[in-house]
Amino acid sequence: MSPKPDGASVRHLGILAGAGRLPKEVAEARRSEGRSVFVVDLEGAAADWAADFAHERVSLGQVGRVLALLEREGCDAVTMAGGLTRPSLTKVRFDRQGLALVPRLVRLFRRGDDGLLSGVADLFEEHGFPVIGADAFLPCSVAETGAIVGELSEEGGVALGRAILDALGPFDIGQAVVIAGGRCLAVEAAEGTALMLDRVAALRLEGETGGVLVKMPKRGQDARVDRPAIGPDTIRAAHRAGLSGIAVEAGGVFVLDAARTEGLARETGLFLHGFEP
Repeated sequence: MSPKPDGASVRHLGILAGAGRLPKEVAEARRSEGRSVFVVDLEGAAADWAADFAHERVSLGQVGRVLALLEREGCDAVTMAGGLTRPSLTKVRFDRQGLALVPRLVRLFRRGDDGLLSGVADLFEEHGFPVIGADAFLPCSVAETGAIVGELSEEGGVALGRAILDALGPFDIGQAVVIAGGRCLAVEAAEGTALMLDRVAALRLEGETGGVLVKMPKRGQDARVDRPAIGPDTIRAAHRAGLSGIAVEAGGVFVLDAARTEGLARETGLFLHGFEP
């Protein structure tokens, strides 16, 4: 078996693009380096930015079409980036190759999110397309250790949040928690970080502030898929929830649209901190 290429050696990258900023930032980073990409826009989740790149919109069940497009475009590796709402299998429109894979996909859908995405990555690799984590193409967007904005003021909350996420990792549950006053206010589940923070905002008494959002990869998570991220929307939601700041695992979490994200943190008075893995 040939060794898996690293980000620098990939000639033509296929981006399996879900929602959010991550796939766009990967595509723009590749273009800024003079390298080509092909965007597979999954169910239109990539929105308007995909029009600036070679792209095709596909339905989730069109496995054969996706593989054929990647081959046609000469992609030598793929990355899976962006969020998708897990669909009901009964509502997915499969093509012929997808139908042949239904028994396997049913087994994958019985897993948690990481197990599902890892199984999908395996499928692409079996068809000759190495799957590489998005961090290989955005190394400068991964959080660094230490103070990013402001000074850490919730050390106890960060320690408790990390312990909770470590304990939940084997169950493939979420990548984030909110800790305030020595107790856990919320654990991220299928709704994602933004909606979790909205729940926290609704829970809090008027004028109640303090606490920290702690975010990090699940222990044992497949490095090829679903690396957690924060961005401007995270800052806004954390501010609405009255938090003091956000702590993320250095080397394990993307800080997307970094200049804007850090600027919003300064404006709202939130700290951003990268803790050691």
